[in-house]
Amino acid sequence: MRIDNSFIAASRLSQPLGAIQKSEEDSEKKGIAGGFEKIFDDLWKSTEETSAASKAETAKLVIGEQDDLAKMQVAGEKSSIMFELNLTVRNKVIDAYTEILKTQV
Repeated sequence: MRIDNSFIAASRLSQPLGAIQKSEEDSEKKGIAGGFEKIFDDLWKSTEETSAASKAETAKLVIGEQDDLAKMQVAGEKSSIMFELNLTVRNKVIDAYTEILKTQV
């Protein structure tokens, strides 16, 4: 059984740290504010794409264009996992920000 991890590979979080740092350096050279904002924006976009794909698979099943229930369930699970990943990352960032605010200078 082959597990498809394309939804994780689509996000920049799966890239090696060196590749992310290089892309940040490139964006700084171009004068574009990047860094974390770009990473989270890419994560959110990939979450929206998997959600749209899940909705499309469900619609195809409902109107009878597709008979494969498993394909629809896999698309739904991908969407769910991407949303949970997005939510977890957001919560971790908020926790880190809160810890930074608590530090005394």
